[in-house]
Amino acid sequence: MLGALLYSADDFLDVRERSLLTSVAMRYCVFSLGAILTLYPSLTLATSALWLSQWHASDNKVLTMDEQTRDLILDGIQDITFTLEQTTSKRALIRLQESRNVCVSDRIYNKERAQYSLASTQPQVVVPGIKLYVLDAFIKKYNIAPVDLAQLTLSDLLTRYPHFRLGTVAGRSYGKAIDDELVKDAHKLRLWQRSGSDMGEGVIDMLGSKRIDALLEYPPVFEKVREKNAIDTAIHAVSLKDIPEYGVGYVLCSKSDEGEKAIKAISRQLREVTKQRAYLDVHLSAMPASFKQEMLRYYNEVYGTDFTLTPNESSTANNH
Repeated sequence: MLGALLYSADDFLDVRERSLLTSVAMRYCVFSLGAILTLYPSLTLATSALWLSQWHASDNKVLTMDEQTRDLILDGIQDITFTLEQTTSKRALIRLQESRNVCVSDRIYNKERAQYSLASTQPQVVVPGIKLYVLDAFIKKYNIAPVDLAQLTLSDLLTRYPHFRLGTVAGRSYGKAIDDELVKDAHKLRLWQRSGSDMGEGVIDMLGSKRIDALLEYPPVFEKVREKNAIDTAIHAVSLKDIPEYGVGYVLCSKSDEGEKAIKAISRQLREVTKQRAYLDVHLSAMPASFKQEMLRYYNEVYGTDFTLTPNESSTANNH
């Protein structure tokens, strides 16, 4: 309409006058848009962002815990359009540093990552803490009971047994306490690192084939891989003395204006969705039965809720 009005005046206006009228019209349009946004602040311009999750091969298309919680978060976000994509763990962190509108699922937030990313105010997920999964053969060789191993720190374990082989994933953060210990020069000969996109599955297979003595992993991850790959090697789960009781993973977004807007929307939704039973159920469904009660306790502690297990869940948990 405005364009038609300008062109219909061509016979009567010289170049200077047409230029002036165009300038006035553009200023009017900008003013009108500003006035509308002032009167109706909810009518903000749409923002787009890319949400990356860990790549995984799934023949039956079962969503991971990260993906299920991500979807519950996104269901309540209206002002940002997210495009979903799977990628490797290493590549996700690279893209987080290189792009202005990228978010990544379920990551430990440490000093290094704070330099290039923003974290959600609450964790996306909480799980029972990392366990030491150790071969029964190692325990028998050194005649040490699992309960005695639980009295040791990770440093004790790596220095006390000269031929101990601990499998780790290259480039992975296990949390500050563990990371600080693993980087010590004195422990380098004890560590067997594996690189790859499987985020630990290959290391679990190495333990199952007895190529290493132990590894560090979260219970739901370990149990899922053990079941999937039919690992029947005798293995014990031990909680080491200096490892936190539970672990949390945050959503991280690019350290930019776009990333800040995205992380604020995600944090806002997390405050709501974590109070819903459906969000807890995703966490419980990812746990082996023997860890459900422990999972519930940590969930209530982290998110300030007071959920309880259903009678059926309690019965299942007590039978393991």
